[in-house]
Amino acid sequence: MTIAKQPISELSDTESNATAIAGTSEGLWFLRDSQQHVELKGHPITALASDNDGLWVVDDFKSVWKRDGEGRWNKVASIKDWELKCILPVQGGVLAGTSEAHLIKITNERIEAIASFEEAEGRNQWYTPWGGPPAVRSMAAGSMGELYVNVHVGGILRSKDGGKSWQPTIDLHSDVHQVLTVRNRPNLVLAATAQGLAISRDGGDSWQFDLTNLHATYSRAVTICGDMILMSVSVGPHGGKAALYRRRLDDSGTFEKGQQGLPEWFSDNINTGNLTSLGNRVAFGTSEGQIFISNDAGLTWKQIGAGLPPINCSIL
Repeated sequence: MTIAKQPISELSDTESNATAIAGTSEGLWFLRDSQQHVELKGHPITALASDNDGLWVVDDFKSVWKRDGEGRWNKVASIKDWELKCILPVQGGVLAGTSEAHLIKITNERIEAIASFEEAEGRNQWYTPWGGPPAVRSMAAGSMGELYVNVHVGGILRSKDGGKSWQPTIDLHSDVHQVLTVRNRPNLVLAATAQGLAISRDGGDSWQFDLTNLHATYSRAVTICGDMILMSVSVGPHGGKAALYRRRLDDSGTFEKGQQGLPEWFSDNINTGNLTSLGNRVAFGTSEGQIFISNDAGLTWKQIGAGLPPINCSIL
């Protein structure tokens, strides 16, 4: 399975002029300075990704839409049996993670289940804290084509052969909410977990946790901006005293709480898919319809959006 990856800055037309793009409960918002406009108005956008062909979105957990370089939208496929939780562009389409912890490939109205994932080691141990079925929450691709799939709750599964086989990596009870790979850093994998930041420098073979200086350990989102790691933290799954922290990539134990330009606390979690970076820029959206952006890797912040519908996902 070939992964398709490209920064949003290389897209054309509206995307290339956007400071930030936010998927909300009422459409896809493009924001630049004081200007903004909405596409797919009224559609709940629940996941968002980009590749060299344009933008991909999930509409209300059920259908995948694609926006080409000329700004035209096309509904690629819909699904009935499961909810689409996250997407990752691959050659010819997207890989989608679903409720009940399935993987499917969507290409031109064709939906193909990834059978090998149904047989992954440890699958019968996956669970959720509230007793419901587990789900695929996030995915990432390594520089050598490895695939990392985060099951909530079931750890992080890795495939080195394009999805033909899967191996468990981190302890499945770590309660991972996002897995992230880093361009130009082979074998480096980050994870936002209920136990703070998890880091692997050997492609998932081993993991270390860092929660030094955090006011709490529950994390939903992580990104990397230059040589800085940024991560959201709150007191638990229902939010409360949520904040953004940053630390140097190669210097554990140096977390600092984001303060300049940010409220002291957010009431709700800064969620998976809502923290995004590109170069030295980083941005995040909130469930209260705010968007904050930093041009210095999270040292100082500026609010560029307010009063938007609840934001589910964002990219730069």
